Amino acid sequence: MGKYKIRVKVEFVECDEAEENSPMKQNDGSFEMSIDETDAISIDNCEQAALRTSYEAIRDALTEHLSEASKKKPSKKPKHK
Repeated sequence: MGKYKIRVKVEFVECDEAEENSPMKQNDGSFEMSIDETDAISIDNCEQAALRTSYEAIRDALTEHLSEASKKKPSKKPKHK
């Protein structure tokens, strides 16, 4: 089996969108969650939001990766005696 690279990118971008209570998957496969300014300047709240968002992205990436890997792996057929 080949080697794999795991890539993670986290960005904090100011926006005018309404606050979202949970991460939402975007059309490009990324995940986003909007937080208010109070949470954005609190290290604990900001960290919690980043972890919640990245958890969803990680779970989605793992699901996709393992699904693709299972398609590539040849099935083992039982030996007949």
